[in-house]
Amino acid sequence: MAPSLENGALRGTQVRCPGCTRFNPPGIRCPSCACGPVPAEHYGAARMLSRAGVDRFALVGRLETLEPSLSAQLEQQYAAQWREARRIVQDVRRCEPFLVLSGFAEESEDRWAEVLPWANPTAVPDSSLGQENGADDETLEALHHRSQVPEVRHLTALAEVNQGNPSRDLLSSALGCLYEMGRVGLEAALTLTRWRVWSRTRLWKEQRDLITRNARIVFEQFPDLRARAAVAWVRITGQPPEVDLLFALREGLRSPDDDLRFECALCLHDEAALLEAVDSTESEKASLARLTLASLDSSKLLARMVSSGDEKFARDVMKRLPSPPSLEALDAVLTLAARTGNVLVEPLVAWARWTPFERLELSVRLRWVRCARETLGTWPARSVLQLWQWAHESREGEPLDEEVSAAFQGATVRALSIAPSAERKWMVGESAFRLFLLRGDVDELALVHSWARDAACAESLLDLLISMPGWRDETGQGHARCARLLMAAWERPFRAKVLAPLAKAVRSWSGITGREVFIEALWSRFLRYPEERADLLSTFEPWRTAFWERQLASEPDPVVTFETWWRVDSELGLPRLVEWFVGEVSPEELCRRLPAVWAAAEARVDAWPRSTSHAVFLAAAPLCGALRQGHAVVVPDVERFLAWVPDIERRVREAPVRDAESSYHNDLLSDLHVEVRLMCEWLERFREAEEAERQAALMRRVSASRIKDQELQLQALQQQTGAVEATATTPTPPRRLGGGMARWALPDLKPVPLDSEVVLPGMALETLFDFARVLQALRTRNDALEVFATHGLSVEEWSAQAKAWGEVMTQRRDLCLRFAQLLEAPWSETPWR
Repeated sequence: MAPSLENGALRGTQVRCPGCTRFNPPGIRCPSCACGPVPAEHYGAARMLSRAGVDRFALVGRLETLEPSLSAQLEQQYAAQWREARRIVQDVRRCEPFLVLSGFAEESEDRWAEVLPWANPTAVPDSSLGQENGADDETLEALHHRSQVPEVRHLTALAEVNQGNPSRDLLSSALGCLYEMGRVGLEAALTLTRWRVWSRTRLWKEQRDLITRNARIVFEQFPDLRARAAVAWVRITGQPPEVDLLFALREGLRSPDDDLRFECALCLHDEAALLEAVDSTESEKASLARLTLASLDSSKLLARMVSSGDEKFARDVMKRLPSPPSLEALDAVLTLAARTGNVLVEPLVAWARWTPFERLELSVRLRWVRCARETLGTWPARSVLQLWQWAHESREGEPLDEEVSAAFQGATVRALSIAPSAERKWMVGESAFRLFLLRGDVDELALVHSWARDAACAESLLDLLISMPGWRDETGQGHARCARLLMAAWERPFRAKVLAPLAKAVRSWSGITGREVFIEALWSRFLRYPEERADLLSTFEPWRTAFWERQLASEPDPVVTFETWWRVDSELGLPRLVEWFVGEVSPEELCRRLPAVWAAAEARVDAWPRSTSHAVFLAAAPLCGALRQGHAVVVPDVERFLAWVPDIERRVREAPVRDAESSYHNDLLSDLHVEVRLMCEWLERFREAEEAERQAALMRRVSASRIKDQELQLQALQQQTGAVEATATTPTPPRRLGGGMARWALPDLKPVPLDSEVVLPGMALETLFDFARVLQALRTRNDALEVFATHGLSVEEWSAQAKAWGEVMTQRRDLCLRFAQLLEAPWSETPWR
């Protein structure tokens, strides 16, 4: 026979009825089902007989006639099933201490008593029974995951959620309990509205309706839990409590249960009770109390925060302070922030930005201004910049008051000046930083100068400065402010740190808006500071054309322009500059410009040999061209160049070639040799022509001396004879041509050797002068036959000799040129007798 404790027949002094499983006093017939009394030790056998079909009215007699061995067997079979059920009841009993309602174990035991025994005594359903209990230290969450019994899973989930630290899976199971009937559904309504759980719960309308209904049921059926039911109803509905609920909540404020008092205080917004919880050792409870009091704008809470608050205290308060905040609230927060250092700055800034600055009361705005003047400049720069933006934002677009703007501007400058490099790059990328620079003055220029030399943010800052004219101008400052900011970054000292990132920013910027303002500012600096010109041209190389145009417009003398630019232009710019400098100019101007080119080549050939040799070749080509065109004015420059070029060639060959000159594949010295050879050849021709001219001049002086002697002899003869004609000056008799006497005709030109050179020997017109004199006579006289006869020529002879002279002059250009000069000159004629 199995012990009674193992079959669930006893509960205190009462015995369970085998017919309806209800408890009755021992020894009496069941008042509910009229089943006879059965001793507790025979309850299992009675239940087995009842399951087998024995009528409950005959059950007592049937047990009395049952063989003892069969009775013991039936008791053992029932006890085996009850042990499995008792394991489930024990799991339920483990959850009860963490639940609000009670009686779950007895309810579970009664439910299993109604079910047992099974129809097949040896069968145990896998879904409910047959599971071993876990270890003694097994957690409820582990039991929840291990158990396959729905009631155990429900109650373990509710127990864990009641403790306030549920997982998502347990919270989901607790939400599912709302749909269960009986105590589980009522417990779920109370559990899900606990203060530890409420903030984490998201409920649908159907679930809210279930909680509202179950809270009312608990309020009516469980007098001891009315305060908790009222809390659940007020929290789920969000409405002011009715009279009975309000009374229950006030009674709950006097409860010995701390959690219940706190929940009632939350629902009633009781300041005194909440202030007690502000300093609770439970951080979550203290935080919720602060949040609730902050939403009420409690002065006592603010006073306690100022006196004994910490960072967590202030964070909680700022989350729920009304917006816009009162002066008292702002002053309390700022006072605590000043005492705790910078740990409260970030949440304070976030809290402040909830309300636009323009919506704050005047007293609150003035408090912010005082803070900006006194302490704001010591806060982290990122937060100060955010506050600056918050203060300057306006829905109507109206400018900020000058006093307020100056306070925030000055504080921001102070904070940014001491900001670490790690924060600077982030701030440069913010639109607020760009507006801050545009609205500033002198202090912001110094800030830009400093940040431009910080490697962490220099590239981002210079990119911003270059692109600022392309942004929409919200400040009305125009592009002039952008140029001043760029010049602030350019200023000395330590300009070398800025050159590379600034050059990269200029190359990467493709915008044209506002570029003229930059160029004008840079050109003005180009003119005023010669020592900066090289850096300006190399850094702002994409704008070099604009600088060059301004140079040409402002300087009329090309030599001055060349002297200015070859010293400061980029390393490989000399060939292009020389090509402009010596191209399409007169020989005289070329002679004036070339010395500057040679001086530039000598100064830079050792550093840049190939580009310099290209520049020398480009200057030598027009010099050679002028010489070949017969311009004698360039001869001295040619001679100096020929004497100078060997040394420059040697230096070109000896100097090492830099990687920067990789675009110059050769030094063009072979091409320069060609120009030198042509110069030498044409220079020799000029020397030969000069020698010929010298000889001709000598012959003319001899001829003039002879004529003078003849004139003197003739004058002496005339004086001796006394002839009247002796008074006239008689020239040397001309030679005869063809038996006739020619007229004395001479051109008003200085004679040259070509005039008397015998070109066609044996002919009547053997010299160029003879041929030109006949043509001149034909041009000035009407009778050609008379001219031919005078010169001893027939028409046929004239035609032959004219043809011969034409062939000669097509071959000799010098004769042709001299012939044209003779014909164009005026001729004087004197008859000879």
